[in-house]
Amino acid sequence: MRAVVALLTMLLSLAACAQDSGSISAGQHYQVLPQAVSQDDDSKIEVTELFWYGCGHCYHFEPALKKWQKDIPGDVALKKIPAIWQPVMEVHARLFYVADAMGVLDKVHTPIFSSIAQQRKMFAERDGREWKADDAAIAALFNENGADGDKAVKLMNSFAINSKVKQGMAKQRAYQLSGTPEMVVAGKYRVSTSLPAYKGKTNAQEMMLETVNFLVAKERAEKG
Repeated sequence: MRAVVALLTMLLSLAACAQDSGSISAGQHYQVLPQAVSQDDDSKIEVTELFWYGCGHCYHFEPALKKWQKDIPGDVALKKIPAIWQPVMEVHARLFYVADAMGVLDKVHTPIFSSIAQQRKMFAERDGREWKADDAAIAALFNENGADGDKAVKLMNSFAINSKVKQGMAKQRAYQLSGTPEMVVAGKYRVSTSLPAYKGKTNAQEMMLETVNFLVAKERAEKG
């Protein structure tokens, strides 16, 4: 009898999963990009987060994303691309690329988010209509978190970082970025809370990650 009950429970669970998966659909939960964007590593299923350090939604999404990242299987790789559509965002994108180039992203990524969200430190100053990097604030941030602040400032406008900025902007155009945070799976599918399925939902960001999991499974099945 126990075996029968266990079997029925398993079948009901599988049916529920199938129903949930079936409820995730293109146009509602994700968009299929008109042209697939090449991945950096085709041996992995790349999941890319498009974010901005000055975005409150991205700041609140970060803990859920970190938790999700801990459980991703070996065939999945999480990538991050800082979004740029205004000058101050470019300064913030450069912060990300500098930290990554220095190998200290794990030390400064969260502090950058926290400094902007909680203390309104923008790491940039207005120069007329333009924004320029606040070198003193940038150096202090890196120094306070065990990294070389002077080196970070020197790298901000280096050729290598300029190239990273251009590459990131090209990717965001190819991904048809409409806001932040957004996720792209395998260079094919864009997930955004601006899509109909997430409208008015208090758990929209958690739903995004469920959709990402669905798309990862879809891509894995198609790769065979």
